[in-house]
Amino acid sequence: MSFTHKIDEWMKEAETRPESAVTIVKLVAKRLRELTERNQELLTENIALQNGSRVEEYQKRIAHLEYQLDLLKRRFGADESILAELPTASAETSTLSLLIYNNYGRIFRIEIAADVQSLGRIADETLANSEQPRLLAIPSNEEVLLLFTSGRVSTCAVSNISTVDIANTWTWDKAALPDEPRAGEFLACILPISRLPLSEFFMQVSRRGCVKKTMISMAQSILGNHYLGKGTLQKSDQPFDATLCLKKDLFAFITLEGKLLGLNVDELSYSSEDRIKLTASDYVIASFMPHPDESMLFVTQTGKVIHREYESLELSKSSLAKGQALISPARLEQGVRFIGAASVRDADRIAVLDSKGNLNVHLAESITGVGSIAAEGVILSIGVIQDETWKAVNP
Repeated sequence: MSFTHKIDEWMKEAETRPESAVTIVKLVAKRLRELTERNQELLTENIALQNGSRVEEYQKRIAHLEYQLDLLKRRFGADESILAELPTASAETSTLSLLIYNNYGRIFRIEIAADVQSLGRIADETLANSEQPRLLAIPSNEEVLLLFTSGRVSTCAVSNISTVDIANTWTWDKAALPDEPRAGEFLACILPISRLPLSEFFMQVSRRGCVKKTMISMAQSILGNHYLGKGTLQKSDQPFDATLCLKKDLFAFITLEGKLLGLNVDELSYSSEDRIKLTASDYVIASFMPHPDESMLFVTQTGKVIHREYESLELSKSSLAKGQALISPARLEQGVRFIGAASVRDADRIAVLDSKGNLNVHLAESITGVGSIAAEGVILSIGVIQDETWKAVNP
């Protein structure tokens, strides 16, 4: 029934029952307000279409959807059931890439095509005394997001990062620099994002244990504006790591002094919040996503390996949590500190960088069995090469 017909009926009702006139006037006024608001919305929409701003917005949405589709097609090809109805991607046959990167944005990329133990060596006399490089093993057809300490982000195809020869000696001045950090910022972490369309949150953790999750629906704005945010509360704090996750996932991080904290993603806020109480000398050195079919592996600078089952992880609900202590105060007084942690399966491989610059690969099962990692000098960093990724590129 049209609004005009409704008015006719209401007028007849008012003539028949004068006592209902006030109620009818209120109904008419309410309906007029609704129509005025809708008319204003249509006018605004019409203006936006005329000046092109709405068209530009739609074009950005379409471009972002095409970008996500390209990520999936390039990374997974046409083998995934979710892409069964999509045109076949012209994805290259992927290899496995190991990225070694420092906070100055320099990246070594090694393509690993065989089961080798010694990958090469970084020639750097200051390696042990500077910010530790970090390791990331991913397929070569991945897309990565670079997060800087300013909160700025940029994206880069792994295949566009130049490679270095395996089993060779490298120097940082020869490493790739896909996006040089700007004044006052450093490279915080590198995040694989091919699963961005299948994820629900960005998860961030800072050096001081400040945690923040961001909905993936914000990805268009984040990538378009090249800004994810620092995810910190304290001025002296800096972003440290980021990952993609789903609802009901668990998120964990460990500190230099061996404090382990587990969190339920669903219970976390969309705003930055401090989740652990740290000493002035302690800070976060690794984060990971624990899974029921995997175990947790923690490594100290002396090569000691601590192995814990998934079920042993305690989930924290308090912002004043101290975390689970992995070593005794006496060991801390002796100078023992942690350099890495991960959630692994026995068949996974662990890439290890020591203070002499040597980069070697070990089977996870072998180092957990022995309880230590042999290395020259102290260990600086570890990175996990998942068995399923290894088999995908080394069938």
